[in-house]
Amino acid sequence: HKQCTSYWRGKKVGGKMEVVVSASAGVLEALLPKLAKMLTDEYKLHKGAKEGVQYIRDELESMEAALAKVSEVPPDLLDKQVKLWATKVRKMSYNIEDTIDSFMVSSSGSSTACCCVGGKSLLPRTYKARGDIAAEIERIKKEVEEVSKRRERYKVDSIVAPAPSASDPRLLALYEDEAKLVGIDQSREEIIKLLSMEGEGEGASEQKLKLISIVGPGGMGKTTLANAVYQKLEGKFECTAFVSVSLQPNMKNILSSILRQVTSKIKDDEVDNDKNKRVRRQESQKHYGNTETWSEKEIIDKIRHALEKRRYLILIDDIWDEKPWKLIKCVLAENKLGNKVIMTTRNVDVARSCCSSDKVDGIVHELQPLSDCDSEQLFYYKIFGNYGCPAELKVVSQKILEKCEGWPLGIIAIASLLANKPTQTKDQWCSVYNSISTGLENNHGVKDMRLILSLSYRDMPLQLRACLLYLSIFPEDQIIGRDDLIRRWIAEDLVRGRQDDNLYELGDKYFNELINRSMIQPTDVDAFGRAQACKVHDLVLEFITFLSAEEDFVTILNGQQPFPPQPDSIHRLSLRNSKGEHGIPQATKRLPHVRTLFVSSRANSMPPLSIFPVLRVLELEQCTRRNIRGVEILVHLRYLRLSQAYHYYYDVCIKLPEEIGNLQFLQTLDLKEARIKELPSTVVHLRQVRVLEISLRKWDKRCEERLLQCLCNLKQLEALYIFAPDYSLDFMLRVDWAPSHLRRFTVCARQNEENASLTAFVHWLAFSPFSTLPKWINSSLSHLSNLSIVVKILLQEDILSLGCLPALCSLYLQVIEAPTKERLEITERTGGHAIAFCCLVNFRFMSRAMGLVFRPGAMKGLQRLSLTFDVAETKDVYVDFNLGLENLTSLQALDVELDCRCATTSEVQAAEDATYLNARHPTFHVSRHFTEDMRCDQEEEIPELETMRVEDV
Repeated sequence: HKQCTSYWRGKKVGGKMEVVVSASAGVLEALLPKLAKMLTDEYKLHKGAKEGVQYIRDELESMEAALAKVSEVPPDLLDKQVKLWATKVRKMSYNIEDTIDSFMVSSSGSSTACCCVGGKSLLPRTYKARGDIAAEIERIKKEVEEVSKRRERYKVDSIVAPAPSASDPRLLALYEDEAKLVGIDQSREEIIKLLSMEGEGEGASEQKLKLISIVGPGGMGKTTLANAVYQKLEGKFECTAFVSVSLQPNMKNILSSILRQVTSKIKDDEVDNDKNKRVRRQESQKHYGNTETWSEKEIIDKIRHALEKRRYLILIDDIWDEKPWKLIKCVLAENKLGNKVIMTTRNVDVARSCCSSDKVDGIVHELQPLSDCDSEQLFYYKIFGNYGCPAELKVVSQKILEKCEGWPLGIIAIASLLANKPTQTKDQWCSVYNSISTGLENNHGVKDMRLILSLSYRDMPLQLRACLLYLSIFPEDQIIGRDDLIRRWIAEDLVRGRQDDNLYELGDKYFNELINRSMIQPTDVDAFGRAQACKVHDLVLEFITFLSAEEDFVTILNGQQPFPPQPDSIHRLSLRNSKGEHGIPQATKRLPHVRTLFVSSRANSMPPLSIFPVLRVLELEQCTRRNIRGVEILVHLRYLRLSQAYHYYYDVCIKLPEEIGNLQFLQTLDLKEARIKELPSTVVHLRQVRVLEISLRKWDKRCEERLLQCLCNLKQLEALYIFAPDYSLDFMLRVDWAPSHLRRFTVCARQNEENASLTAFVHWLAFSPFSTLPKWINSSLSHLSNLSIVVKILLQEDILSLGCLPALCSLYLQVIEAPTKERLEITERTGGHAIAFCCLVNFRFMSRAMGLVFRPGAMKGLQRLSLTFDVAETKDVYVDFNLGLENLTSLQALDVELDCRCATTSEVQAAEDATYLNARHPTFHVSRHFTEDMRCDQEEEIPELETMRVEDV
């Protein structure tokens, strides 16, 4: 995945944080900028109202500081009254934010004609005059004053965080009987091999310091593995040390521990006639028990002196950022004696940074999950004390292990839960299986699992925590698109930056950071290492679902939980009952603080949208015409996504309300999975829309005019997707409609236009079939980085045109008909002197016959190449399979898919050998398709069969 800088450095909220305190501080962090905006001239508040807002802002800033201090205290040591105070601050902050948002929407909509339907205001709270807000501010001011008085009564500011005393459950891993460790042998030997310990001889004396950083999520077994390696190797070194850094390290204590350990192995009775060595050994054996009065520099100097001419092994466990490593690195004497350092961390960026030091030869080792076999052994041993399982529990145990996905901590936690049951029955095991990801019982194993995961959670800044908790709104095993998720975060104000910050880029950093911290799993990784989507491990989902419920962040109604007794505490609502019951009592008239509504199953009795007055994010899966009624009154809405079940997509057409233009704050309108009848004319009023994705069932001249008018008005549009496969959208290519912000343009329709123009600022283009490459795809598209296109015929001049695109990084090219009898050449330069394909990194080519050849110097930066072609047709048209792959000097990965229909065994083997033998690449993968239709070499020639083109995958 994409590397990103440590954006969070200097922004961390340290210490152990109570969940409710974390949530309260997070809400305040979003509210304070809005209060500051209220004080600007844009809203023209009266003097008294301004003074009230300023007072509220000052008090809330003070509360935020107090909450930060309280956050240093472990949850079990917090006074109950302080927790209640923090809860009150959170609820009050939500209420204040909703009031301010309503005023801002009212102020923005007061001059807009589309804020009313049938003469009625669509705003949840109307401010017909500026002075009306004064009463609200006065009410809020009194509430803030009362909360401030409670803070004084509870003496919140006098709370001091004590030294941590709770034992770390990971400590047990260090003293586990090695015979009981499952799946450790192979991993241990792999680490030892990476450390180059096998077969080390005389050459070890000239070796550079070797560092291996073991990285993986909490509970993956990093400490257990590192300790197993350490135990096996420590006898081969003169000095050894094992230290744990932890989330809040005391570096002086850590350095003192290293000093004591590295000097303890120097033997008193060592026979040595060398006087200098004897003196040095005696100095290093001085008592180092009391180092409290020493400075860090003195301790470092003593360690360096002890290690100066000795071979050493040091294990640094649980390192969270680079600062401790930079200090520990100072003690590592550079004596070229083959010294080794093992490190464990949860953060990929930290691992890479530590391994990139000039002083060390570093390797990052990403720890893999347990195999299915090892997972079974660990699971059964923890429950039954042996590696067997009763036959009646075998099937359900496999399902449980599938949920754990080879994660040792999760396997142990659930095994301990089952082991504590008085009897082992299938019903009990099924009950535990069904509770995974929604709420496990609170036994000691589950608590340990949550405690270890909470360390990663506490290391995050508040904004990143909120982004992680937001993922609990999705059902288990759901693939969550990167772009969709970031847009949701932005709509919910979970991504906040300075005035000039690009919020999408900031959200992109958040996404990468969650991957680097091993809290989400990347999926759909492209050729650039960028994850296009993610999923959440079921047991991580259980953890964040637990936290979300604790702080009223996300409420889930799936038919198992009762409706909350306090509806005002619901802020994000996920309806996922497979029976179609939404779970909201019919008597409920209003859910005043719900910001996100996600319906992931078909709700037969969908609650009326009118009960959600401040909704910002709305996603309806399997939606129908009925359950989008009233969407036009959701004037706070920023993100709207509608989708239909596959069997409804072609039968049922969604009709958007004509008044959808009332949604003045809408930023994302995603309808690509919901086929709509037509675009309402009022869509032109959605001037803040940045992402527009539509799938049109019908098309006529009126639709064409309306779409153009809409696009010409959407000046903030950044991404456009249109699916209309039965119609021509050539008119979009003939008109200079594209706004300057447009970066991604995808059209799935019939294309015939060759003379067109597009904005030079477009970064991403995708089109369905053209007869040939359009003339307007040329060097004028100076920012185009991604191009996906299908053409009927490809010509040599088309190759030259594509090679002239100055910023093209990724190219997907599909050719329907076989190229000419002569292979098209990809050369080093274009027709002039410019380098062809100067930025291309990823190239995927699909054709019936492989009609390209790479000449010397071609595509110098290409790293990943994918080829799909028909073997028999390639042989018939071009005779051989000499593709010039040896000329791709930067190639790192080659994927080849061969259509083997009508080809002989030797022809298929020749095609495979040619790509393998000629390609300079570290990884190679070939797939054979339709092998059942291959011919044996001895068979007589059969008439040529019509070859079906390989479908675009």
